[in-house]
Amino acid sequence: MSGRSTMKIVINAASAKMGGAVTYLTNLLRHVPPPESGHEFLVLLPPGTAEAQKNLAPNIKLFPSPVGSAGLWKRIWWSQVTLRSFLKRQRADVLFSSANFGMFFCPIRQVLLIQNLLYFSDIYQQMFLPRHRLRKKINFRLRRWLLCRSAQAADVVMTPSEAMLEALREYTHLPGLDGPPEKRERPRSCEEPTVVLLFPSLYAEHKNLGTLLKALPLLNGSGRRKFLLRTTAAPNWMNWAVTFKDDLALAQSPDVAPRVEFIGPLGREQTLETYRHADILVFPSLVESFGYPMVEAMAAESAPRQPCISARLALRI
Repeated sequence: MSGRSTMKIVINAASAKMGGAVTYLTNLLRHVPPPESGHEFLVLLPPGTAEAQKNLAPNIKLFPSPVGSAGLWKRIWWSQVTLRSFLKRQRADVLFSSANFGMFFCPIRQVLLIQNLLYFSDIYQQMFLPRHRLRKKINFRLRRWLLCRSAQAADVVMTPSEAMLEALREYTHLPGLDGPPEKRERPRSCEEPTVVLLFPSLYAEHKNLGTLLKALPLLNGSGRRKFLLRTTAAPNWMNWAVTFKDDLALAQSPDVAPRVEFIGPLGREQTLETYRHADILVFPSLVESFGYPMVEAMAAESAPRQPCISARLALRI
């Protein structure tokens, strides 16, 4: 570590294009030490994500890069060679690798955040991975291998939950790091004539949308109260998932279609507004690393007091 009292920190978020990765980065950049601290933050991120960052502190500099949309081998070259040159050119003190994969033999101190539980989920590997083609299976195992090697190469490894740490330790040896929970003000409640269920998530097979859609006719046939599902997890958005055809057919069926609204993907302000008009947060996902929507729901200043119904996740907040 540099002996200087101030540091130049590089944040590698080049793959933060959507979902929780963007949510995490957007909030992180608003909570880094202020300019008077003397610390400087250089952020590598996708061009679209960079455009969405507004009113940042002057000690944060953005370096847009399209590499997050490149193929696997180009991203590996960029993270191991191109990024290494950037660190030396900028005379950085610390590299914060914020998206699971880090640099081998990093020339400076490296902090690695691992937050994708998918690569270590027994449920995913039993239910969905066998249904994919051989190329996808090889890619999956290669990424897990790279992730484990990244963890071994980092000076500090962070995970967003104890469950994520335990799952990672099943595959590789590393120390853990956590912190105290932050106290948050409970939001006020509001009422809607129909009970609005909210499932804020990008669509993927492990998000388990099908179970939620199957539950809608049961809920609406059990009494006078009606339930409406609003979700950003549209099946036709991610047509590589092995479940999208079944889920799309289910969503279009006569007893489900009138009771579901597909919205988004949404921007930050639209997302917060959606939380304010929901009664119950539902989370049927089979695998989650942290569950950013749960935190967003708690953080929404004027959102209702939403109870949360979730699958039995390997997740602890």
